[in-house]
Amino acid sequence: MFESFSRSWAYAKTSYGILWENKRLLIFPILSGIAAMVVTASFLIPLYGSGALEHWLQSTGDEGRQASRAGMYATAFLFYFCHYFVIVFFNTALIGSTLMWMNGQTPTLAGGLSLAVKRLPQIFGWAVLSAVIGTLLRIVENSHKRAGQIVAAILGSAWTAMTFFVVPVIAVDGAGPIEAFKRSLKTLRSTWGTALVGNFFSLVILGLLFTFPILLVGLLLLYAGFSVGSVPLMILLIGLSVGLIAIAIAASSAADTIFRALLFSYSTDRTIPAGIDTSQFDAAFAPSKE
Repeated sequence: MFESFSRSWAYAKTSYGILWENKRLLIFPILSGIAAMVVTASFLIPLYGSGALEHWLQSTGDEGRQASRAGMYATAFLFYFCHYFVIVFFNTALIGSTLMWMNGQTPTLAGGLSLAVKRLPQIFGWAVLSAVIGTLLRIVENSHKRAGQIVAAILGSAWTAMTFFVVPVIAVDGAGPIEAFKRSLKTLRSTWGTALVGNFFSLVILGLLFTFPILLVGLLLLYAGFSVGSVPLMILLIGLSVGLIAIAIAASSAADTIFRALLFSYSTDRTIPAGIDTSQFDAAFAPSKE
């Protein structure tokens, strides 16, 4: 456990170091978050305003429940598709900019977005597949209350692990959704096993530690904003709080994507900048011990 945590600490320092050197990379997760909020609002506001949500919850009778669930799952599929599409699009752009930096170029917003636009067919296909899986997991979750939630959580975690390298495969090689999934799964099975996934989850925890000071300051500002009597000062403090929290979340998301781009590049013998100690990757790629 200590070795895994130590390696994850090294990975976190590498990922956040690259992000600190290229702060403009933060723009991609920020744009992704804004787009995701727009998608969410574009679904919730019409559904709430039209009364569809209330209708789905209050439907009675077998025919009513079946029609309600059909509409609910169709809407869930469309929501998942739009949500996954914007996230994968901007993650692809971020990986493209990271690769520019790895090749000695200056990463730019235009360069990252250009790659993402080129991968639009693959991103579309992966968003459809992810939406199908997300909807099926929702059906499983709703089939039986507690048991369904447990099964859906297990299946969802397995899906997350198996698709660990899907976005880098799409971004770098332009593979279609099925091929990208197969290659991601094959890599995890044949070479790295569960060791890499374990290191990744440790990295997530460390990412929270890295961004905790920013989150703490943001929460304190938020509390202060609601405590002051001056409306202009309250708006200012709340705005600063929201901005800091958004930056912390964006930094964690960007570091995660950079980490995957580095590992994928290393695994496929692509160029790794001289300043990065690749020996730490060898330990991550060791097959898990039984």
